Amino acid sequence: MKRKLLLIGAAISLAVSTEGQVPATEHSIVYHDNPVLVRKVQIALRNRGYYHRLVDGYLGEDTGIAIQMFQIDHCIRVIPLLDPSLLIALGIARGY
Repeated sequence: MKRKLLLIGAAISLAVSTEGQVPATEHSIVYHDNPVLVRKVQIALRNRGYYHRLVDGYLGEDTGIAIQMFQIDHCIRVIPLLDPSLLIALGIARGY
């Protein structure tokens, strides 16, 4: 429970400290409706010790928490979504 509160607090503080909205670019696409991609992320997170639940292709709370923990540990902007920076860090997509 403390870990979830810490993650929520970190996400809120990052959101509050960011000035304005981050402009959308062609590289800021979010992939949340793609169960195949969600499965790949869950497997990559499981292989790195961040995800311990069923690999089901569903971007639920447990997957979101695992994503946030990975992002914090790797100094990536903390958002519980599949975005290009996460996919690149996990080795699922290539950087440009």
